Amino acid sequence: PHHCSQLRSFLLTSYESKLLTATRHTMTVSEEAFQKIATLVGDKSTPVARASTRAEKLKLYGLYKRATVESDQRPARPGMFNIDGRLKWDAWAAEDKLSKEEARQEYVDLAKELIGKPVEDVLASE
Repeated sequence: PHHCSQLRSFLLTSYESKLLTATRHTMTVSEEAFQKIATLVGDKSTPVARASTRAEKLKLYGLYKRATVESDQRPARPGMFNIDGRLKWDAWAAEDKLSKEEARQEYVDLAKELIGKPVEDVLASE
């Protein structure tokens, strides 16, 4: 009996998670809100909810580039001695499967997780 309630709880949590993901991605972020949030992310004086990891910074970079530049405008991959350039190029290429709108939404979702209230304030003013 106990394991049934655990399973039910897990399934509900899994279902709720999918539901939240589905609803989160149905609302689209306007270009204006996206640009305001990108400015917050780029501003070193913006207070943060938590420090971002190198992987999160690269993810933000890739999502930003996907949301703002056509993939066919991406230059050739930098040479092997340009490690930072290659990491950024790879982060951008990794987001090719997303539409510009999906990339904007994922960027905003990650920015909201990292920065918190300032991002929420921009979204609330929409």
